[in-house]
Amino acid sequence: MTETGVHQSRIRVGSTVAEVAAEAARVAADAIIAGIEARGAAHVLFASAPSQDAMLAHLARDPRIDWSAVRSLHMDEYVGLSPDAPQSFGRWLQDRLPGTALAGFSRLRTDGDVDAEVARYAALLAGARLDVTCLGVGVNGHVAFNEPDAAAFDDPDALRLVELDIASRQQQVDEGLFADLAAVPKSAVTLTVPVLLSARTMVSTVLGAHKAAAVANALQGTVSVGCPASAMQLHPDAHWFLDAPAASQLS
Repeated sequence: MTETGVHQSRIRVGSTVAEVAAEAARVAADAIIAGIEARGAAHVLFASAPSQDAMLAHLARDPRIDWSAVRSLHMDEYVGLSPDAPQSFGRWLQDRLPGTALAGFSRLRTDGDVDAEVARYAALLAGARLDVTCLGVGVNGHVAFNEPDAAAFDDPDALRLVELDIASRQQQVDEGLFADLAAVPKSAVTLTVPVLLSARTMVSTVLGAHKAAAVANALQGTVSVGCPASAMQLHPDAHWFLDAPAASQLS
């Protein structure tokens, strides 16, 4: 795995998905363990996406982690989708966390009063010191569902109800999560960019050539809401783990 640096970010490019996932999981595990050692519990913010699957599998198997001391949250959820649907981000993460972690997992639920749920989850976040954010990047440069030109890097709120870009919805179809665009929900609740960046460590795992332009914009473009992922340039401990296709447009 090769390593370089851009701005504050550290970038590792692996030759296989397995190599990328294992290295990303190791850095995330180190941050989790440090949180447990410092305060008796670690708070982790997870993305739910195909790019995170292998990384999370490695992380779940790390024998160094006491998952009973981990408090897990996730960063977005569709509105109007059953919480039992396989595309539900909370369901996806619940199915992949180790059993010993589930007691500490707080799902974001959007099947009831959305405003009340936003307030409840914001209160959970207010009481948590995030140790690590594990995330990916959308084809349009979104992080969580903070969409280009709609995100705010100084957003005062922890969560927002947002309308999804066509590009973000089409990505879900292209990744095989929905049969067609009409089946993809049009809105979601997302944690805002300041919350994502509030973690002590950020671990971004990005795979595939279809993400290459977004990766290049995020790492080598200007910091701009036109590419929400570019906000990670401002973070003092941001780590990027890419396969060669995802890194192919980096200079």
